[in-house]
Amino acid sequence: MIKKWFLKVAALFLLVIPGLGLAQVPVMQPPVEADAQSLLSAFVSYTDLRMSSVRQSVEILAATSEAKSGKWKKMKPLLRGYEKSDGGLVVWFVRPDGSYYTVDRGLMNVRLSDRAYFPGLMSGEEVMGALVVSKSTGKRSAVIAVPVKRGGKVIGAIGVSLFLEKLADQVDSALALRPDVAFFALAPDGLTTLHKITRREFLDPRDLGSPTLKKAANEILSNSAGETSYEFDNATKTAIYRTSPLTQWKFAITFSRAQPK
Repeated sequence: MIKKWFLKVAALFLLVIPGLGLAQVPVMQPPVEADAQSLLSAFVSYTDLRMSSVRQSVEILAATSEAKSGKWKKMKPLLRGYEKSDGGLVVWFVRPDGSYYTVDRGLMNVRLSDRAYFPGLMSGEEVMGALVVSKSTGKRSAVIAVPVKRGGKVIGAIGVSLFLEKLADQVDSALALRPDVAFFALAPDGLTTLHKITRREFLDPRDLGSPTLKKAANEILSNSAGETSYEFDNATKTAIYRTSPLTQWKFAITFSRAQPK
């Protein structure tokens, strides 16, 4: 019964997978200040919808009898089906000792027990947006994971490593920004989670050599929402920002004004 339920809900989740469900996000070529808040709302909504849909899918997977069996061979077909429905993530199952399996590679020769999120996950807490460089793919990723419980005891967890470069490219395509407009998001510790220039992901903007950017980043990290400005890349930039209640990431839309020579 739960398989049928999963398949029905999974079909609904496909509506929010990039390329299908974001057709409702308008393509905008805005005058900068006029549509700044609309762009920021679209950026936050796009990302939060994507990540919350992944979490819901993982929650369903974790509730199946296959997952509760704790046996990789039983759950692997179900996890493979979900991974194949999406081109931007890796699905895995981890045991309480940190050993884990991925759909494509099976039992890995490394463990996840050294991850900062691992103790909380094994104590029954869900993980939403923990930043890692994936051990199985080497890609910069956000982890979304749900404990698997049997008889009230955590016997492992099902998780997803969501590729941030892929997500940033999808955001960029959906927002269709002007060349002088960009976006980024910061984790609570200051690391960049998403950026229009994807090679800047996992960098801390406070370490990039601009005193005004460092000040602006500290302001963004200290407040729930607002507007700030800084100088970077030979331009004066204005950023409006907002905090996501889902991930606690700070989302920003920026506008550049070239400095006079």
